[in-house]
Amino acid sequence: MTLKEIYNIAVPEQKQKEERYSIWEILMRPISVLITIPFVGTKVKPTTITKISILSLFISFGLLSFGKTILLKVCGWFFFFIWGMLDGVDGNLARCNDMCSPLGDLWDTMGGYAAMVLMYLSVGIASFYDSNRFVFFAPYWLLILGGFTAVFSIFPRLVMQKKKASQASSEAVKEFSDKSSFGLTKIIALNLISPSGLMQVIVLICIITHTLNLFITCYAFLNFAVMMMSLRKLLKE
Repeated sequence: MTLKEIYNIAVPEQKQKEERYSIWEILMRPISVLITIPFVGTKVKPTTITKISILSLFISFGLLSFGKTILLKVCGWFFFFIWGMLDGVDGNLARCNDMCSPLGDLWDTMGGYAAMVLMYLSVGIASFYDSNRFVFFAPYWLLILGGFTAVFSIFPRLVMQKKKASQASSEAVKEFSDKSSFGLTKIIALNLISPSGLMQVIVLICIITHTLNLFITCYAFLNFAVMMMSLRKLLKE
């Protein structure tokens, strides 16, 4: 198969529609396809790639949370970047090798949830130990904000999954999960708070500039606002 044929299989039209407004994914998707090519036609399972990506998340959490130098924190960020890249590779491989399965989708979803939670927790812990450039309140509040932000990011998704599982799916569920129908506000939010979005770039900048405390403070309010708007729609009859 040619590169173009592999790309069209790995990233079908619906997937391209979902990702067309995600700046980071537009840039990274071609790279993930290139990484996928050596595995096309092999017996490597997509879930194996997913498991490696989840392992990289926990390595990232340890290095970013407790690394005492900028270099260690950047290494932690790099493992988070690896997760984001492999998160695209596993899906590409599943489609190219016709190995899509409900179990594989479950593993992929778990990886995405783990990324949201571990990223915010690790940034909260890292900012607690860091020599922050701007200090507005006691450092222990950064730990609290890290925990709350992780909850804010994951909670509406759990509510949506419960609504789908209880066969109470509605237009709100479709709006929440169908990225191809997002309006301008949702597109901006998608780029800012998606763990595989521009948030990766922002975290790296904040690590280098010692402003992780600003990151976790702003993202706590941002994720709280997104959570409340999402729940308002999901909980309508």
